Amino acid sequence: MKKLCIPVLAVVMMACGQRGKEARHDSTETREEMTRTEEKEGSFLERMAAFDLKQIRLGEVAVQRATDDRVKKFGSDMIKQHTASTLLLQDIAHKEGVNLVPELSRNDQDEVGLLNEKNKDDFDRAYIRRMVHEQKMMIERLNKDTNDKDTAIRSYVQKTLPVLDASMTEANKILEDMRKQMNNRNISHD
Repeated sequence: MKKLCIPVLAVVMMACGQRGKEARHDSTETREEMTRTEEKEGSFLERMAAFDLKQIRLGEVAVQRATDDRVKKFGSDMIKQHTASTLLLQDIAHKEGVNLVPELSRNDQDEVGLLNEKNKDDFDRAYIRRMVHEQKMMIERLNKDTNDKDTAIRSYVQKTLPVLDASMTEANKILEDMRKQMNNRNISHD
């Protein structure tokens, strides 16, 4: 009987040990999944906050340096829109327990600096071209996040996309008007 009990006991212990490993493996996978989700949320929030900060800084430069009233207004609108967006992001971050401190990357700082150094004749067009590019790039990125599992992020994207689309449309209109004005000047000089 003792001989039979020892192998049975060993099999039962191995089975229990295996179940424990599976449970530990499942909880490890769950923890890893949660960490990936937190990292994704953090990186999304950080990426969007950095984008907002860049748009605010570029808008500030436009308000100070633009000669065209439409460009000044556009810069002012960018400051308002991206400040509001940052507040939404900070609310999401607070609810997710993420500390959100937006920072400009070195490249973004350089870009703001270069735009600020443009001469007054080139500034308006350079700023608006930059805005068309920036808005288009972010719209493409956000379209990838429209089906995000996180409802707060998905809601943010759904609120933000129409605003960015309207901004891109306005920037395109201003840029097109600038092109027409340049063409008219060139024709009148001939």
